[in-house]
Amino acid sequence: MKINYPIQKDATYLVACSYGPDSMALLHLLMKETTKIVVCHVNYHKRNISDFEERSLQDYCVEHGLIFERFEAPKNSRGNFQSWARELRYAFFANMYHKYDAKALFVAHQQDDLIETYLIQKQRGNRVDYYGIEPVIFMKKMIVVRPLLSYSKQDLLDYCHENLVPFSIDVSNFETKYLRNKIRLQIVAKLTEIERYQILKEIKDNNQTLTRQKQKAVKIVSNSRSLPIPKLLECNEEEFNEAIIQLVKQSEKFTPLSNSQLKEIREMCQSKKPNIDIPLGIGFSLLKEYDTLVLSEQIRTQNYEFTLEKPGTLSTEYFEIDFSHGAEDRNITENDYPLTIRNSQPKDRYLVGGNLCEIRRLFIDWKMPMRLRASWPVVINKTGTIIYVPRYRKNFVDNKKSKFIIKVVKLP
Repeated sequence: MKINYPIQKDATYLVACSYGPDSMALLHLLMKETTKIVVCHVNYHKRNISDFEERSLQDYCVEHGLIFERFEAPKNSRGNFQSWARELRYAFFANMYHKYDAKALFVAHQQDDLIETYLIQKQRGNRVDYYGIEPVIFMKKMIVVRPLLSYSKQDLLDYCHENLVPFSIDVSNFETKYLRNKIRLQIVAKLTEIERYQILKEIKDNNQTLTRQKQKAVKIVSNSRSLPIPKLLECNEEEFNEAIIQLVKQSEKFTPLSNSQLKEIREMCQSKKPNIDIPLGIGFSLLKEYDTLVLSEQIRTQNYEFTLEKPGTLSTEYFEIDFSHGAEDRNITENDYPLTIRNSQPKDRYLVGGNLCEIRRLFIDWKMPMRLRASWPVVINKTGTIIYVPRYRKNFVDNKKSKFIIKVVKLP
């Protein structure tokens, strides 16, 4: 048994160690490759032997000349303990990673964990970025390595016994109140070698298929925050789903999408309605804007109003205008001053071709995205009449001598 990862002799490595058989086997294997190891332990005080495990691990590190770092977790947690604990320990690992300028963090996930994760993914039915557990990932500015995924839990137990590596068994792993424990005890523990092989092959095949879908999706998305819906609908269901995931992942507020959400997005793209908004999480949405799908922040539109007393310039967070040399090319004369520039309102009307039109109807005719309408500026003369509304058109180029630049909010 060995660590299948290139170790640099002059580099420092972190090992996440609980004093269980998996992490102790990992630590022992890594000690064969290098002595520049920082052992990182989190004590949650969830079990009576938690302090014993911490002391035993610390003694082991002292005996073998290893640096030992511990984190005392708060005794109270809110919500899902597993999620809370994971966030807590990886924040600790990230601090240690920076402190010691580490090359990588080693984590002792093994083959049973890999199979359990895959079975949980299948049971939950959510779209995933990877089936099972990735051998190497980058998170919180750390390289996280899982070098034991080809070894079973029993392999690691046997290794510890054969090499006299001390460890402690976490009896909470035998409680069935957690889904992972149920799958471990009721399914994975009872797998035959043939069944285990078949599941591992299924994981490999699914990841290969997922990779091909990602490659096609990346070409479609191409780092854009918007996608042409007709092109999306040419994809089969799996390719469509992967393209949506690649699009949404560009938001810092990204959360994994469920199959039901992906189905809703596909139905939105197929709908005859020109404007639809699907919130996907806290602060961001997918918008259908006619034949375009847009990733957008959810922005609360605030009313604004500015005054331009005479021909000149005005710069705001919403727009910039330069009427220094007049704005007759926009049908604005000196007799119209002072001008008021504010955002459009639902009951606004504007004279077009001798007819008084509702501005909202103009926006519809122009196929203006819904997210722009409430903040779109209108120009009002000194008598309170709307005399100018900047034209909206996709890829519109304004060639007028006077300048009126609207600052559209950037997509996330």
